[in-house]
Amino acid sequence: MPEPLSLLPLFAGLDPAQLDVVRQGMARLALAPAEVLFTQGDPAARFFVLLDGRLKVTQVTEDGQQFIVRIVHPGELCGFAPALGRSHYPGSAEAMVESRLLAWPRARWEPLIGAAPSLAFSAIQAVGRKLDEAHIRLREMSTEEAGRRIAHLLLRLAREDAGPDTVPPPRPGPVEIPFPLTRQDIADMSGNTLHTASRIMAAWEADGILLRARRKVIIADVPALEAIAQAQS
Repeated sequence: MPEPLSLLPLFAGLDPAQLDVVRQGMARLALAPAEVLFTQGDPAARFFVLLDGRLKVTQVTEDGQQFIVRIVHPGELCGFAPALGRSHYPGSAEAMVESRLLAWPRARWEPLIGAAPSLAFSAIQAVGRKLDEAHIRLREMSTEEAGRRIAHLLLRLAREDAGPDTVPPPRPGPVEIPFPLTRQDIADMSGNTLHTASRIMAAWEADGILLRARRKVIIADVPALEAIAQAQS
């Protein structure tokens, strides 16, 4: 049975009348792994909140190169082009694992933020995170060698899953990033070539820093990876 809206953090504290506004036009969606939610350039007809699972948002450049701009985590907005005044989606989104979402027609954006201002705040946070990630990626590409960039990326992904106040998970033993990541994904997100990312990660597997796994990243030695990330060139 679907969880009541009042139990979702974005809508916590809303009164029954406000929740009725949220429900108007709302649909529930389920995506299989690798299923596309929307494609870059499509009319931005809907916006979404991810309930569970993970989405990968990508963009294709004018010369045909694809890169990952964002991973959407549960509780986050996705496809919020209406909040930015855009008529088309600037990127594509697909499910990395089985995912469930709430969806609304574009015309419901203003009524929803009137009833649930937390949606507007969530959109601002998402834009801020994208800008932060872009700045971090630019700085790392300008100042850090390939291994440090990959180490920083893997630690950030571990930290995001553990929660914003966790530095990355303090529990002992291997730490698995709980959604599939290919070597190409890691290369794209860290600004490396596939060859470079594969070579570095294979060396870390040989050294026992990572565990070998298909389409997964398992950090076996977090302190060792942190030492690589913090090392001076």
